[in-house]
Amino acid sequence: MTEALLEFTQPDGYRTHYRLWGPATGPDLVVMLHGGMSHSGWQAPLGTRLAIPFAAVDLRGSGRNALRGHIPAGELAVADIVRLLRHLAASYERIHLAGWCFGAQVATVVAAELADEAVPADLIMVSPGFFFTERYNDVLDRSVDAALAVVKELGLSPEPTRPYIAVPLRASDFTDHREWLDFIDNDPLRLVHVTEATIDAWEHIAVRSEKEYARIGARRVLAVFGRKDRLVDNATVREFLGSHPDVTTHELDTGHAVHFEAPAALAALITAFVEAR
Repeated sequence: MTEALLEFTQPDGYRTHYRLWGPATGPDLVVMLHGGMSHSGWQAPLGTRLAIPFAAVDLRGSGRNALRGHIPAGELAVADIVRLLRHLAASYERIHLAGWCFGAQVATVVAAELADEAVPADLIMVSPGFFFTERYNDVLDRSVDAALAVVKELGLSPEPTRPYIAVPLRASDFTDHREWLDFIDNDPLRLVHVTEATIDAWEHIAVRSEKEYARIGARRVLAVFGRKDRLVDNATVREFLGSHPDVTTHELDTGHAVHFEAPAALAALITAFVEAR
């Protein structure tokens, strides 16, 4: 399918950009939310292979959106997606909300907020980032602490919208495939630095997602894991998700970026899940 670049204007005037593969109307639409460092463009391998219309959204402060690296508040990032889904629901009969890595946590909070509504119809998670490996948690904490310590030591007062905290992720954390390592390293839209507010927003959403997973209602859940994931603690996440009465899990022989390494297999799993409603 061909890719269309679209946008939705939020009540505060902020424009949420998203990419659409497939027709602008129809029975089903899969809406994908990306991980913390990435953006909607990373989902292109999946978008081009899904026969179902597929929209990949740039979260506030990411991708083609303004003020890259800055999320003023976690509640605002969640509200953006809630409003976008309601907007898209006017054009499609069923919205299937998906999230990769941190995007799965955002999707969970959104689904909980819409627990009493028909949108989204169900929830799809890819490499869901509810619990990370000890190494990544330690590196993230050290990166944030180091940046804050330097600011304090030098008596600096960064502008609230100025990203200065390094995102402690390398291309090899996502995949070991050379073409995708080069893609990530050369991607001008990836997040390299974020604001202190963004760190707080990420933490806010992460905490809420763990608490509110139980509030997503009777929606079906599909969770797809990468067997060689270096970031996500697959065993802990799988156990956590198992508390839901209607969850289906699959594991593919990939790293964290399942959509880079096995897009056709991932597309097949998502298609089967959507069609089995």
